[in-house]
Amino acid sequence: MAFSGTLSSFASGVLLLTFRPFQVGQVVNVAGVTGKVDEIGIFTTTLDTPDNRRIIVPNSAIFGSTIENLTHHPVRRIDCAVGTDYGADLAHVRTVLEAVAAQQNAVEDREPQVILLELADSSINWQVRVWADTADYWAAFDALTHAVKDGLDAAGIGIPFPQRDVHIDGAIGGGA
Repeated sequence: MAFSGTLSSFASGVLLLTFRPFQVGQVVNVAGVTGKVDEIGIFTTTLDTPDNRRIIVPNSAIFGSTIENLTHHPVRRIDCAVGTDYGADLAHVRTVLEAVAAQQNAVEDREPQVILLELADSSINWQVRVWADTADYWAAFDALTHAVKDGLDAAGIGIPFPQRDVHIDGAIGGGA
């Protein structure tokens, strides 16, 4: 009974090395930890986090959970959410965002998209989707976010902040 955890990690390690859901050097999210795979051992897998922490995860925790491989494919989609003023013309907003998306899309065989997501409490919410090489994901994400803001500003389309209007009915002060 004392060896059950060790045997489980060993068996999981053998399965990880056999099925290879990820490799050394890839970025994964496993057992609640996101990091670059440094080593896959028989009992544990070692990950380096983006802030340069070393995390050692038992293989049984990895094999028993969902494995998300963030760098498996050569390209990734970037989703940039943005809210616009209710007073803005929807067709104009779409035109501006589509122009930004076309300029920021780095993968020729994948089409960018502009999606009208919802009519929210304080804004009309959109999602701008473009494609980038996986190695350039974060730089492309930053550039897209910057370009969306600049494009909306240049077109005079506001990005509202959450707000709530409070209306008080009746007398103030409570006199009888």
